[in-house]
Amino acid sequence: MNKVNLQDKVYLTLRNALIRGHFEPGAQLTIRVLAKALGTSIVPVRDALQRLVAERSLELRGNRSACVPVIDREHFAELTRIRIMLEGEAMRSIPLPPRPDQLDALELANRKFELAVNRGDAEAVTDANMEFHFMLYRLAGGEMLYGMIETLWVRAGPMMRTPFRAETYDPIVFRNGIERHREILDALQKNDGEQAKQALLRDISDTALWYQEHIVSDEDADVQHSVARSA
Repeated sequence: MNKVNLQDKVYLTLRNALIRGHFEPGAQLTIRVLAKALGTSIVPVRDALQRLVAERSLELRGNRSACVPVIDREHFAELTRIRIMLEGEAMRSIPLPPRPDQLDALELANRKFELAVNRGDAEAVTDANMEFHFMLYRLAGGEMLYGMIETLWVRAGPMMRTPFRAETYDPIVFRNGIERHREILDALQKNDGEQAKQALLRDISDTALWYQEHIVSDEDADVQHSVARSA
């Protein structure tokens, strides 16, 4: 593998890890530790971190480490509003009716999500949730829209595992997600694109409100419920 491809591979690996919530807000990413974990040299890891810092997915912490940003309430509310706009547009763009194999794949992803929630498997929950959502966005077509949504998930993904912390474990946020996913599937089976879109928006806004109340930093009462108002 040449140098350029190796750099891209490391960058995509770290980016996908952020999307899937493998790194929590505030986590420090050290070049040497990541290089050892990925089985590569320091240079591609350093370059990947620099790219992610330039994209504002990470914050620089000296020359040899970076940090996953901690999002305050105001920025989280803004992030959620933009997700609602873009992911709602993706749902609106899904061609109907979906093919049976597409519906089967979505059903399987949601079943994996449900099983992972029931056993409290944080990694499997975040992976299956991402799989379900991005199957939907891929069905919509449009590489630019898909890429923009993916970029937003790089920012939102690190928060996904926080409900699984021992001191705050609360699977209700994901159990609600199972129901919203089922509503999306039922709507798609009925060729009701608007109902599917509204179910997705409820999934985003309900989850975001839970995070605003339990996880997000910066106790600013003026923006605490802005996510709920925007949905």
